[in-house]
Amino acid sequence: MNNKHKKLKSNKGTKTSKKLGFAPKNINNFSKNFKLQTNQVIISGKHSTLSALGNRKRKLFYLVTTQDQCITWKRTVEDLGLSIEIKIKEKEELDELNNLKPHQNIILIAEPLQRTSLDEFLISKQHQTSYPIRIIILDQVTDPQNVGAIIRSAHAFKMDGLALSQTNSPSETAAMSKASSGAIERLEIIQLSNMAREIKKLQQSNFTVYGLAHGGSGNIFDLEKETGNIAVILGSEGKGLRRLTREKVDALITIPINEESESLNVSNAACITMLQLQKNIIKIK
Repeated sequence: MNNKHKKLKSNKGTKTSKKLGFAPKNINNFSKNFKLQTNQVIISGKHSTLSALGNRKRKLFYLVTTQDQCITWKRTVEDLGLSIEIKIKEKEELDELNNLKPHQNIILIAEPLQRTSLDEFLISKQHQTSYPIRIIILDQVTDPQNVGAIIRSAHAFKMDGLALSQTNSPSETAAMSKASSGAIERLEIIQLSNMAREIKKLQQSNFTVYGLAHGGSGNIFDLEKETGNIAVILGSEGKGLRRLTREKVDALITIPINEESESLNVSNAACITMLQLQKNIIKIK
């Protein structure tokens, strides 16, 4: 009788916890005990995970998925010829691991992608293409989702690379990877140590460097007339291009918009810019 009574009491407590939305104790422990190493990042979602698994330059640690998805991901890993541990966890544990953001029941723990220097990029491109080079540069754009969205567009519009300033730019995150929809695995990401010095280096390498800024004397539509190497710099979400950057570029160009409208989001402005550059690439080819 006493044992039965205790069992019923225990079940009642469990139902109450679930009703109130409390996480089971083992889930809290999993989240509390889990800690990324300094050389690890989270990649979540099916598309981002598949792209990362297919990137031979990406160092992989392990996958985290649910029991019902385990067989599917085991087959995927085998088809790709990979050897990687798959950890089985409850969906609630994946929620905690991914900070309650969508993950489609799959999380990959991997090493961040190595960014290349501008020198390395320029040397490699000289041997890879006979067409003019196109680079998008982000000058202290800080929102990982904006950066991820721009990476996605840069790959879609066939840019050769995307460059980020070393200071006040986000490191690779799950949000950035997800916003890029896997494009981060396929686009060359460049890290610039000093913006003014790197602008000069580009100019010495036969690049015309434009700065996208409100009130610029040039027009974004002029980009499709360019036949040489082009780099376009976009400034941060709030302040735009920094003063020194504005002074170092060859010309400032603007996107003509309704005067009564607010300025465009940096990812939207980048998308329009890259469309204009792609028109030029198509004409050359």
